[in-house]
Amino acid sequence: MKTIKLLFTALLFSMVSCSNGTSAEEIPTPDRPTTETGKTLIVYFSWSGNTRAVANTIQELTGCDIVEIEVEEPYSSVYNEVTARARQELDNDIRPALVTQVENIDEYDTLIVGTPIWSSRLAPPVKSFLAMYDLTGKKIVPFCTHGGSGTAQSVNNIRSVCPDSEILQSLAISSSQAKNARSSIETWLRTIGLIE
Repeated sequence: MKTIKLLFTALLFSMVSCSNGTSAEEIPTPDRPTTETGKTLIVYFSWSGNTRAVANTIQELTGCDIVEIEVEEPYSSVYNEVTARARQELDNDIRPALVTQVENIDEYDTLIVGTPIWSSRLAPPVKSFLAMYDLTGKKIVPFCTHGGSGTAQSVNNIRSVCPDSEILQSLAISSSQAKNARSSIETWLRTIGLIE
């Protein structure tokens, strides 16, 4: 009898707490902001730390979930070795295997995708990541860090891998400014409607 009374009390409490007609699923949680259509994920690759710095600033400003792309075979910390490997991967369209996987990718309607610019192109690990998923109908918001080239061919590279995604306005941050770009990042996020 005591068990039945406790169950009835729990049931009554749950009915009262949902009496406003809004289910818990309909309320955006503060740590996972939504765009007009759904949740947003920041996903990025960084070798030197510059793209990571920009990604972290975006995360601070938006509160979105964030994932760093990691490769199975890490890149060397020696610059000349990295550039040699990167050129081989870029010239031969080699997509390195990744450790990173996002099991719940379908929950996200918008991906903020960050890459360093390597030889005027999208870094191969980012291409690997984008090719792993069906991103049809999703919004992709590109950002990059660069040594003077701006976005170069990176946005077109994304379009080639994700032809059925909507590509929004990109952001290019000079590598030398990556750690001090908060104002530019904030303006960009407002322009594309991810913050007010």
